[in-house]
Amino acid sequence: MGTNASSNLLTLTLEQVRDAILAHLKEGNAGHYNIGRLYNYVVDNKLAEQKKYESAQVYFNQHIQELSQSTLTRYGAVAREFTEEACRTHGVTKLYTLRAYAKEADIQLTAGDPGLTPIEVPREGGKVERKSFAECSLEELRQAAKHKRKPSRATMPATDAARIQFLRDSFSRHFAQGGRVQLKTSTQGGETLLTIQGVPLAQVERLMEALLDGFQPQPVRAVG
Repeated sequence: MGTNASSNLLTLTLEQVRDAILAHLKEGNAGHYNIGRLYNYVVDNKLAEQKKYESAQVYFNQHIQELSQSTLTRYGAVAREFTEEACRTHGVTKLYTLRAYAKEADIQLTAGDPGLTPIEVPREGGKVERKSFAECSLEELRQAAKHKRKPSRATMPATDAARIQFLRDSFSRHFAQGGRVQLKTSTQGGETLLTIQGVPLAQVERLMEALLDGFQPQPVRAVG
């Protein structure tokens, strides 16, 4: 999406957004950032609801079969936090994994190119190698995020822990890193309890999207 297209984003109709997303899809990795921006535009401005769809999620599920909902929300989450240049340099998948690492490591990502962000990559024997984000492979980033992840409480059933992690991933896609929204868990009487706090009234729609995304089974369509 060039400069002119970016300046005209607020004039696009829902159908034009769909056509633009399909066009950017043909660009491969280079188009992922703009797909994310377009998806966010539809969600933030409730374009689908204005056309009598229940949600943006429902609209995209019906009209863009080439991309799963999880892929769209992943692109959208990255587009909210990173620049187009960063996406072209590092790729959406690596940047999305970096978000997960930053959350688990409790670090703030710097503005601009995150290439120099230090990553602690686990190695055999319990050792940790410190590398920059730009130097890390995708698998190293995934292992680093997993290494930083705090273990679930022993009293939480494994099935609940898996569902909680799926919900956390969904919240991470829908809400900006470092925001006020928090998903907390506890166990009481053998039950797993959820507490959601810090959601601004203006973002209740996004909360509903995150919950719908988090409680759905894994998408079966091919991921773009």
